[in-house]
Order: sequence, then structure tokens, then C-alpha cells
Amino acid sequence: MRDITVNVGSATEAEPAVACALSLARRYGAFLTGLQVVPGNPPFPSAAGADAQSRRAWWEALCRGHGISGAWETPRGPYVPTLALRSLLSDVLVGSLPAGSPEAAVLIEEWSRVLLEGSAPVLLVPRGGTAEFDFRHIAIGWNGSGQALRAIHAALPLLRDAHEVTVYDGCRSGAPGAPPAPWLREWLDRHGVRFQRIDFAPGREVGRRLHDDAQARRAGLLVMGAWGRSRMSERVLGGATHWLLGDSRLPMLLAH
Repeated sequence: MRDITVNVGSATEAEPAVACALSLARRYGAFLTGLQVVPGNPPFPSAAGADAQSRRAWWEALCRGHGISGAWETPRGPYVPTLALRSLLSDVLVGSLPAGSPEAAVLIEEWSRVLLEGSAPVLLVPRGGTAEFDFRHIAIGWNGSGQALRAIHAALPLLRDAHEVTVYDGCRSGAPGAPPAPWLREWLDRHGVRFQRIDFAPGREVGRRLHDDAQARRAGLLVMGAWGRSRMSERVLGGATHWLLGDSRLPMLLAH
């Protein structure tokens, strides 16, 4: 994990997503880019752009205070495409989860679009949570999809450091109790990731069931693919991604 981008916007150091990004950058010696996207066309100055620029000194001082290297960027353009495009120079994009906030519907829509635009894997941190991030136990939602594999790959530094990894296997392939696909198991073994497997039947309220069981087992992070089906299908059927974006109290690392 060499490059991390955090979608700061107008937030402060007290925002859990900002605190998490600072913590991860310090832990892995990563370069941390603070981002505040300014809507509008680049040639035209605006009050929002001036305000965003004025926060550069604050961000640089914050990074120095945490002993990390970082930079402040204020790209101008359409919010979602600009955020998704800039994130591709990072190993992970950190942002805030609505966690039942009044603006939940807007944030769900924005993060859904960012993921579907083909952004870097996104680490979403619930608002109103603690600034202490305990990723010693990580839960993985495994359904055999490319989205899940991208999320697992992005989470590798965290998985290596975890004391416990639980794979919720929803593939329903092979005998009961069988491990995930041999090539995934071998890949995790090769990277020193040991895990326990839990058979997890797909079906109704899969997002809520996955979240609640992981939380009950004291997992500190949920890793999974996002929007494995079409967005319309997920909305109609009550899919995992939509529920988790709106209601998760766990930090989540998602990839599409």
C-alpha cells in the first residue's frame, strides 16, 4: 500500500475517514493525498475553489504532525467522474459512509457511481464511529466474482497483518465445509494469510446477514465485491451492496 487518497472534501481531522487514512498512511509508510473535488469547469475561478485551495496549509501541517508524506489536491470537474479518475493513481480511495445520516441517499448514490465508474478500490468508514481502527479481524465476503477478487487483492496488506481472517463463502460449490477455490486458497497461503471458512448461503437480506454476523464475531473490516449484479437488479431484490452502503456500521473495502 504505497499510495492512498482520501476524499476529504470539507471535512476535518475528526472525520473517521480522515483519521483512518492518516492511520493507514503512517502504518504502511504510504503517501497520502487529500482530495477536495471542486465542481465546475477548470478555466473559471470560484469561491468553492478558493476555499479548497486555502486548506492546503492545514493538510500539509496535518500530514507532518502524523509523520507522513502527503499532498493536497483540488481537481475541478464533475464530482463523480473526477473522483473516480483521480483515485486510479492510488492503491485505495478512502471515504465516508453515511451510516444512517440524513444525506444517506445522496452518499449511497455518489459512492455507487464512483465504484461503477471504475475507481480504485474504496475503503468506506462509517461516520460517527470511533477513531480507533481495529483491523486485527477481517471478514471477507466471497462469491467467486471478479469484484470480490479485486477487493481481496487490494486488502492484501491488511490481510497479512490481521490476526484473524474469516471467509464467508457464498459460492455454494463443492462439498459442505470445503475451502474456497484452490487457486484463491493457494494465493492466500502464498501470501501468509490464514483464514477460517464459514459456509454462507446467499438469499434474502444477504447484506444485513453478512454484516451482522461479521459484527457479532468482532470483525473490524468487511472486504467484498460491490454491485456484482446490475444496480437495478440489486435495488429490486434488496441486494447486499445497496444495504451495506446505507446501513453498515463496519468499515468496508469494496471493489467493482
